[in-house]
Amino acid sequence: MKSYLFKRWDGTQDAFSLKKKDIVDKFMENIMKGMNPNQSMAEMMWDGFDMAGTSFRVMGLEEMLQEIQKQKQELFSQYNLEKAFDKPIDELTFSQADENMTRMQKSAEQLPSYDELPPGLLEKLKAMKDMDFMNPDSQSTSDQWQERKGDIQELQEFYGDYGQRFIGDQSLDFEEALELMRQMQGMEQLQQQIQSGQFTKIDPEQLRQMLGEDAQKSFNILLQLPQVVTDEGVVELNRYGFDMTPRGMRALGELAFGQLHQQMKRDKQGGFRGNAPQTGEIEPDSSRPYEFGDRFDVDIPQTILKAVTNQHYSDGQIHLEPEDIQIRDREKMITSTTIVLLDLSWSMARDGRFEAGKKVALALDHYIRTRFPKDKFHVVGFATEARELRGNELALAVFDPYYIYTNLQGGLQLDMKLIKRSGNRNHRVMVISDGQPTAFYYDD
Repeated sequence: MKSYLFKRWDGTQDAFSLKKKDIVDKFMENIMKGMNPNQSMAEMMWDGFDMAGTSFRVMGLEEMLQEIQKQKQELFSQYNLEKAFDKPIDELTFSQADENMTRMQKSAEQLPSYDELPPGLLEKLKAMKDMDFMNPDSQSTSDQWQERKGDIQELQEFYGDYGQRFIGDQSLDFEEALELMRQMQGMEQLQQQIQSGQFTKIDPEQLRQMLGEDAQKSFNILLQLPQVVTDEGVVELNRYGFDMTPRGMRALGELAFGQLHQQMKRDKQGGFRGNAPQTGEIEPDSSRPYEFGDRFDVDIPQTILKAVTNQHYSDGQIHLEPEDIQIRDREKMITSTTIVLLDLSWSMARDGRFEAGKKVALALDHYIRTRFPKDKFHVVGFATEARELRGNELALAVFDPYYIYTNLQGGLQLDMKLIKRSGNRNHRVMVISDGQPTAFYYDD
């Protein structure tokens, strides 16, 4: 038995909870649109989705990638790297000049000036490495930049790849350029991890710093999606990915039937479940006079009442006459074969036609199999050719972009075979299509 505890909001609780039913319903809606379970999962992770009952929307991976790219473009338009190497160049230039000034005062041999050293900042540092400095400040400056040759090389490579793309008005010095480089590298690493599906390598804290808390929460929810739909039993994981389970098939039919039935308008009391209060009258047992050939299922109370009404009694005893006998009237039970012809041609992809048709087929499948289990129900998909959609094939059915024609004749031929095989005398065929037939068999 479930129990619920309500308490005052104190600001520490999470603003929303992971509603498994909403996630499963969204997953199933994608299946009804013609996706398979793997595609449905990928679509939810890529596009994101709304959390019912809250203002929070789960960001999809595409939105995260777009936000990262937007931030990169903002950096490109805000900064430039024209002065990124001015600091080491200036400090080393003055360092060499100070060294030669000290040597001139001590009548020592002059060292090459900064400009006389080999071209290239790293090459100049390499040449300065073995120099015997007499000026301690010059020695310290050289040692400092010798230790940072790795940063210089990395920034030079970054400048070679991106220098021309930074076109902003704000110039960055060496340290600022290094910080910008690390920021860009973090963005590109995150982009690559998302695009390649390396979700376990993504640092949630780094994600929060780059994209905000909503992105971090969204990413945590996206990571739970496969486990949620698996725990709910609607799919199972195999070596090919996700596959629908029998429970998932039932849930898909229930969802389709529920969505269609919710669209019905309120009417007088009937036999379907609705949102109106239960105010209908209880139907009394029905009975009628016995006729020759009827099953002798006597309604005793009504028979006695009829005899009394007809005054067929004396001396405290009731004497039944044939006209007094009332029998219970039973509903005439029959079995039927229902076949839905579902158009799978390419034109059904437009304007949500296929999704609507598939939803009707799934709803009928659920309704007939649960309410009339002795009936026969089949779904035949037809495009250029026709085939029966069995089990998971209906749940995973999708319009066929390679078979563009509408061969209604082929579907009807398969219908007749299924009807004859069922052995039922009562049958009906329902066609869900968006247009006239465009193909047929010449000799059939």
